[in-house]
Amino acid sequence: MAEWEFRDDRGTRVLLLQDRFGQRILLVEAEHDLRADEFDARHRVALPSDRAIPDGGDSPERVRVVGGSDEAGKGERARALVVAAVALPLDDEPEALARGVRDSKLCTSHEVTELADWIATRWSHAVRVIPSEARARALHAHGGNETRLLASMHAECLREVHETQPFSLARVDRFAPNRPVAAACAAFLVDECVRGERHPACAAASILARAHAR
Repeated sequence: MAEWEFRDDRGTRVLLLQDRFGQRILLVEAEHDLRADEFDARHRVALPSDRAIPDGGDSPERVRVVGGSDEAGKGERARALVVAAVALPLDDEPEALARGVRDSKLCTSHEVTELADWIATRWSHAVRVIPSEARARALHAHGGNETRLLASMHAECLREVHETQPFSLARVDRFAPNRPVAAACAAFLVDECVRGERHPACAAASILARAHAR
């Protein structure tokens, strides 16, 4: 049951949900990726107020910094498993895009190296690395479930970054339908979205993770 819902005349639907852990989740649904991108660009800085009545007259909470996390090496047991998180101020997004920050899968190895060095000196970040030889032990500690292991790593990185650069919203590329990262992060809203790397904070995290996975 949604606490709050909005639907525009183009079929874009926004819901504020509460999961079984009591965590509030903002969910944006649209018929096409372009519509989702358009809605996000127009409205991402005006999320519903996180109060008893989300749309009950309080001014929207302004998002000034966005956390983003991403992983590298998922499903590749012969490689290190890496998760990185970055806190990116909205005012810095144009600079990040102009510098070439994008999904690391679209970058050359040289670009990943250069951009990772630049990102690491520019914004608060955290990285977790599990070497290939330690993956079996890490998986065993999480019941042999890679999704649980990844969720734990994403949450740890985001919480660490949040301590040094607070943010009210984090974006994670969705890798599980039950949104496990949101359940583990009570201090901020987590949007586990499809194609998360299209957002600069996730893209920056993607580059850092890939750089540390080599």
